[in-house]
Amino acid sequence: MQGVMKITANILDRYDHLFHNLPVGLLLVDKNDKINYLNKIALDIFDLDGDISTVSINGLLENASTTDVKQMHDPIEKRDITKRNRKQVVTLYSPYLSEQGELLGVVILVEPLSLFHERVSQLTNIDLVQGVLQELRNSHAKFRVVLVDHSEWLSSEDWWDELHAISRHADKWVHKLAEIAMESRREIKETFEDNKVMSNHIEIISKPIQKYGKLIGCVQFLNADKLNKSEQELQFAKKIIRTLEKTYQIDDIIGESPAINIAREHAKLYAKMETPLLIRGEMGTGKYMLARVIHTLSDRYSHPFIRCNFSALANSNNMSMELEHVLRSGRNGTVYFYMDEIIEKEKQGQLLSFVDNIEELRVIFGCSQGLLSEHWKDSFYNMIQRYQITLPALRERQEDISLLVGTLLAKLNRRYHTNISKIDKEVIEYWKKCEWPGNIAQLERTLENLVLEADAFTHVITKEQLEKDDSKETRHLHRASSHMPLQTAIDQFEKDYIMLALQQHDFNKTKTAKSLGISVRNLYYKMDKYKIDRGAP
Repeated sequence: MQGVMKITANILDRYDHLFHNLPVGLLLVDKNDKINYLNKIALDIFDLDGDISTVSINGLLENASTTDVKQMHDPIEKRDITKRNRKQVVTLYSPYLSEQGELLGVVILVEPLSLFHERVSQLTNIDLVQGVLQELRNSHAKFRVVLVDHSEWLSSEDWWDELHAISRHADKWVHKLAEIAMESRREIKETFEDNKVMSNHIEIISKPIQKYGKLIGCVQFLNADKLNKSEQELQFAKKIIRTLEKTYQIDDIIGESPAINIAREHAKLYAKMETPLLIRGEMGTGKYMLARVIHTLSDRYSHPFIRCNFSALANSNNMSMELEHVLRSGRNGTVYFYMDEIIEKEKQGQLLSFVDNIEELRVIFGCSQGLLSEHWKDSFYNMIQRYQITLPALRERQEDISLLVGTLLAKLNRRYHTNISKIDKEVIEYWKKCEWPGNIAQLERTLENLVLEADAFTHVITKEQLEKDDSKETRHLHRASSHMPLQTAIDQFEKDYIMLALQQHDFNKTKTAKSLGISVRNLYYKMDKYKIDRGAP
């Protein structure tokens, strides 16, 4: 394990002169937290005269982390305060072992915080300062500077106050933006916007700082117009952050129909359980999102959520290795198995044994078609049928269409920087009469077509515009009309045809590409061309 040290008494005697000449303080603490060794720098830092016979680490540091290191056998780096002289210090705790691998205690490196900052300043040299000053000439009032190790080097006084006014999750959001900017070495702009008052927004600009081609940090600016402090905007901002983080909350399951309310209540109940769960619903009803909601509501929320299709297990030559990969990737988290095809009964038995004998994973199954008992081993069939949540088809929850359209429209406005404020009631009523075989996914694609075809002066989608759109919500494919340019019609047909193929194969890219007779790489190219989300559930 990285960070674990093997130090013996012989080594201490042999290298005592080297330890005393280290530029940082060194302490060795035994399993009982008694100090066995300090070098000269450590004696100076803690104002000790050399007699350490009665001194313990808890007598020197306010919140020593030796217990955590001894339990976990992992190093910890943190900021501490000395008890005697109230100095702020930076400490690195690491376990140390005997030659036989037995835990003997903890080795601690300690350095005054002021010297640590000075050392960091010397390491980053004047390049960082020059880069920051160059950027600050633009007179942005709110900024922060991040080093290449992602630690914050400097920030303006009101930076965090402004962000926390938006959301308590903003910390993670801005850290992620800085990380993306440094990894891609390009400027990143992200905006929180009030969907109702488009002038009220907060924009984060993340710009990497480079000198002679070497990355030395990132500077972030915050541009804020007048912020609406209403509860509605706060909830809106939180939803955006959850989208960026690829997580979902129970409020993201939109609708007030009895069937969707029951599904939400079942999700809350099953989130507290560890038993395998089956989510049933037609394609496009939101099974994957509900599985992620259950993961977020559970005690496993801080651990991975991974997805595995049955097709991957069916086509695997070594299913045990495939399941071992699932276990390693999602340890202590949740795995979502999507039943996109039937697997042979021998492999069903292997999967059942896997589910029955692991505690590190919560297992959720998803299925869009009815399960016929003759296709499954009795034991496996009984296991997946025991606990279920059913998501209703869109045609069964017509009263939710207005709420869904409002949420999807806000999402599309943000994606395409449009400002369509509402959908006419006649359009909503017409959509309520449609079958929607593709459910919510098809509703979103239909709405997306209308948004993309609207001009800059369109703020309301009317029945007339719907009729001009030339697409039929009850059909799968867009039918081109003669007034469209040929290339536009071809592109639209290709986009709709790809969406249909993705839907039919539950967005499995390999199977979709095979059915279309193209390579996976070519499929990704076309998805990017037509702005089809690669991660569409």
